[in-house]
Amino acid sequence: MRSLTNAFIAYIMGFVGGVPLILMKDTDEFTKKHAAYSSVMGFFAWLAFMAVWHMPVNRSYPHFGPAMYIVYAWLIYAAFGMYTYLHGRLYRIPGIDSLAEKLIKGLSNAV
Repeated sequence: MRSLTNAFIAYIMGFVGGVPLILMKDTDEFTKKHAAYSSVMGFFAWLAFMAVWHMPVNRSYPHFGPAMYIVYAWLIYAAFGMYTYLHGRLYRIPGIDSLAEKLIKGLSNAV
């Protein structure tokens, strides 16, 4: 059984949560892969949140409304990622997979 703590750190902490798991020497490859997926997807979610947050709005439309949809999407992705991690599966996301591999290689060489 996988560790719930690692899943929580990787997925709930956003794009910075996966970096410590990748840098740790005793982390297995499966956990590193999930941590890299979380970091890459979290970075893109953060960019989308910032883009939507800084959109011009009028007085009748709340400023935080559209940005909350991105937060909800991230929480759904995080819950799905934790579920698949705890059940020992990994779903490859096209485009994200190659970026996650580069992140793992780049951070592994840094240590």
